[in-house]
Amino acid sequence: MNTFQDSQVLPDDPRYPALVRGFNQRWVGTPQLVEVCGDAQKVLETVQYAVDNGLRITARGGGHCYENFVSGNHGGVIIDLSPLNAVYKRDDGLYCFEGGCTLWNVYTQLFKEYGKTFPGGSCYSVGAGGHIIGGGYGLLSRLHGLVIDYLHAVEVIHVNEDKKAELITVSADSPSEDERRLFWAHQGGGGGNFGIVTKFLFKDLPEAPSEAYLATMAWEWSDMTQDLFTELINKYGAFLKENSRPGSEYAGLFALLHLTQRAAEQIVLTIQYVGKEPALLDKFMAYMQLSGLTHVAQRVPVGYHHMVRNADTPRRMPWLEATQTLNGSGPNQRGKYKSAYMIDVFPQQQIDVMWDFLSTDKYSNSQALVQIDSYGCQINAVAPDATAIPQRSSIMKLQYQTYWTEPDEDQVNLDWINYFYLAMYGPKGPYPDGKLDGCYINYPDSDLENWQYLYYKENYPELQKVKQRWDPHNIFNHAQSIEMP
Repeated sequence: MNTFQDSQVLPDDPRYPALVRGFNQRWVGTPQLVEVCGDAQKVLETVQYAVDNGLRITARGGGHCYENFVSGNHGGVIIDLSPLNAVYKRDDGLYCFEGGCTLWNVYTQLFKEYGKTFPGGSCYSVGAGGHIIGGGYGLLSRLHGLVIDYLHAVEVIHVNEDKKAELITVSADSPSEDERRLFWAHQGGGGGNFGIVTKFLFKDLPEAPSEAYLATMAWEWSDMTQDLFTELINKYGAFLKENSRPGSEYAGLFALLHLTQRAAEQIVLTIQYVGKEPALLDKFMAYMQLSGLTHVAQRVPVGYHHMVRNADTPRRMPWLEATQTLNGSGPNQRGKYKSAYMIDVFPQQQIDVMWDFLSTDKYSNSQALVQIDSYGCQINAVAPDATAIPQRSSIMKLQYQTYWTEPDEDQVNLDWINYFYLAMYGPKGPYPDGKLDGCYINYPDSDLENWQYLYYKENYPELQKVKQRWDPHNIFNHAQSIEMP
């Protein structure tokens, strides 16, 4: 292992405490070593070393895994890809993102050098690798679809039947059906399942917008009644049901409704509009006005997003500046997360549950919320089995979040979010039923009982076959990794 000394981080190294934990401070690993890899050959050698010595492998990009799938490595090897972060256009016209890029690497390089973008998430420090493999989405997704809809090939290190690490490139055009299915599995199958991707190759990326409009509508919790809360949820859901078809004139509008816990003091609707008809943004904001309660300026942050200042009337700005304005990840804290896809408007029973858990005075946390993102439009122009992400008919995506700092606060916060989710969906979770459509693999939740179907629906058996073919010894695994058939 002498060749690894320069990049090897052992427990007595001053870098070790920072590199064995991620964004969610609940999870701190105790690996035998962290290997910081700046090229694919180093990753290959490290994987082989771990396999030869029977050590569990986890790969770290931005460190934003919500559960302990990466940092929860005890006695194994964490492969840190962060130096592997170049973004460039190849001679064949494909755009290459190396496996350790963060989203902000990608946005700034694509925009400044090529005038391009991709429809990824709004948290700057999220690793692009895990984001892409899990079928990432963001504020341009209603207009342009998911990031995987532009993915053309991946360079991936897997371990074969002879327990030898191999570096291969697979694409939508690979001559082998097995290779094409491995590529398909990387279009939403989730990270940590089949190998470690060292390069992502994209084709026909969309042109970056020149400008964007940002706006916020905030309502004081002190003025909010249950009837007004119900009106807000009903209006939001009805608008998205009516305006989330592929080709909708509202495809350039992406909204995030932050239904905060009362301690946050405000409920906030954040809106980005990218398009040629800004009057549509005005129309949407007029539609979202509540009966007898005027919206006010946002004055408090919500969730992990930066606060958008002075945007109670729309602000016009360069698109990259708008992206940076919303480009927050929040402080590294302890956290718990859950998710759900919605195909239809909220039933009244669910609205009542949200009111009960968000307005209660028995739990007080200004960083607890349900964030309801707009969805659909171009996302839903793709068939459910064309990629590994099957949720291609939803109009909303929900992220339940709660954050705190001290370990002795774990139970009260976990109880709140767990009972909230149970009251919303029952023990089966948001099981696909025509209104609900399961859960999002990039918001992993280790509490889910039927996670296989909730994440992947009918695509799961095919993912199992890919797993058996390309990772026959289950080298790449975690608590919710694809299982052998």
